[in-house]
Amino acid sequence: MNNSIIENEYINLENLYHFICNVILKYSKIFLFGIIIFTIYFFIKTPSYSSEVSFYTNYIKTGPLSSLSFINNLTTEKPDDLGFSISNYLASEKLLQYVVEQEYDIDGDKKTLVEYWGSNYSKIVSINPIATIKKTNRYLSLGKNLSIEEKKLVLAKEGLKNSIIYSEDEESSLHTINLVVIEYPQLSKDILDEIFESILDYSNEVTNVKAKEKKNFIQGRLFEIKEDLENSENEMRSFLEKNKNLSSPSLVLKKNRLQRNITLYSQLYVSLSDQLEISKIDEKDNTSSIVLLDSPNISPYKANRGFLESIVILFILLFMIFALFEAYKNKNQLFI
Repeated sequence: MNNSIIENEYINLENLYHFICNVILKYSKIFLFGIIIFTIYFFIKTPSYSSEVSFYTNYIKTGPLSSLSFINNLTTEKPDDLGFSISNYLASEKLLQYVVEQEYDIDGDKKTLVEYWGSNYSKIVSINPIATIKKTNRYLSLGKNLSIEEKKLVLAKEGLKNSIIYSEDEESSLHTINLVVIEYPQLSKDILDEIFESILDYSNEVTNVKAKEKKNFIQGRLFEIKEDLENSENEMRSFLEKNKNLSSPSLVLKKNRLQRNITLYSQLYVSLSDQLEISKIDEKDNTSSIVLLDSPNISPYKANRGFLESIVILFILLFMIFALFEAYKNKNQLFI
């Protein structure tokens, strides 16, 4: 017999306590059975391991040239501007395909992730029902016109993408990548090494390409400024040859205006020349604005949730299901 939990819009704590105890006692066998099944599953399932790497992207190089003008400030990138998003790159086909096609030492053999992960493309049965549903749906969604090797490649890339956990601290520009794999702890580190190397290579590639584009642009502007400077100098020479005696204010003003043009173009020419030299250096520069904080390392702990924590979560979930069922079944007695 259940006594009312809510009476006159107030909760009766004593009746609530009795209701909770009744639910636990009534379904105690199911609780026990569920915990036993989960315990067996927990200890026979293949363990997962993780590795982590962290790095900053706010390093900035200071130019050694002292003759740079305001143009240098306008063209210099922000300290944390890599020219691309780490998050987007981690999910890109470029990274995923590169990493899964590399060879790794797996159980004493050299294998690619396409061979290791993709070899299970047709095995859709799993002890974990949620994993089974996801894997079944993924397998059935593949195009029928794909070859076996293409299916392996697709599933290997998806497996890698789902194994990556990425976070970023926007204030400090600290990026952290965590990789979780099943069974082989060293494999998680080896894959993470390849991911980090790929990020470094792409960062350098972006920097070099941008520097080349900047160099080509500056060379064009430098040619135009040089022509403007020569035209202004020729105009000044012609003016002085015709007006050796500057007797009127208008002639003085015109001479000053011509001189200002020559000074401006000269300053622009020097600044652009400095910028051109910097862009030539950056085009060949293989250093990166990425600074490693913690190199890829294997976590000393398993990646799975702990046994006691899992048991508590399972108990709470089962209790909530049974409590809601009992509350609905006896709603006329419990809620007056």
